Amino acid sequence: MGAFNGSLTYRQYFVRAPLPDDWRDRFPQRIADFSAKDIDPKGEEERGVGWCSAHFPLDVDLHEGLYLYNDYLALSMRVDTLKVAGPTLKIHAELECRRVIAAQNLESLNRYQRAEIKEQVKLQLRKRILPSIKAVDFVWNLERQTVWFWSGSEKVNVEFQELFEQTFELPLGSDTAYTAAAYGALGVSDEVVTALATLQPSFFISGETGLAASLEISGGR
Repeated sequence: MGAFNGSLTYRQYFVRAPLPDDWRDRFPQRIADFSAKDIDPKGEEERGVGWCSAHFPLDVDLHEGLYLYNDYLALSMRVDTLKVAGPTLKIHAELECRRVIAAQNLESLNRYQRAEIKEQVKLQLRKRILPSIKAVDFVWNLERQTVWFWSGSEKVNVEFQELFEQTFELPLGSDTAYTAAAYGALGVSDEVVTALATLQPSFFISGETGLAASLEISGGR
């Protein structure tokens, strides 16, 4: 969702280091190393993230023709989730506990036996379900060092920042007026950047004025 269709909600970032001269040699392998991998149903992992094509989430055989558009790099971060729903697990675990009790002619099972059965049932159910797949687009203007990521979720944005920095080995920060100036996007002088760093926030309304306005609106209550 995002750059090519779907949601218009996005967050903007700024790459806080210059693009390496050999990026066209380095990036293809780095992107391949961090491409999306299927979750192993035999394991315990419930969530996985990695890169995929911005046009089709199951296309992870990535090459420049899929993600380079002149001065832009476009990919999707694929989020796979393989998790057995709690109520479903509870029902099937109880069913298996009853089967074991009947088969072994037991009066009951202790909590350790039940916990072991629950884990076995969870593994069996993981093999029977497909992971949910969500792909979130990101676009990187390589010349301006500006990045757009089409998700407002805090958790997903944190995962994106971590994946971006691991893949490209470049620091990523929120795109603000200061970061844009500090890293050369605005073309301002070093003196201006230094002055910006010393600025303090200002209140456009004083505490007393704000209280008076609030009381007037509420009728003095």
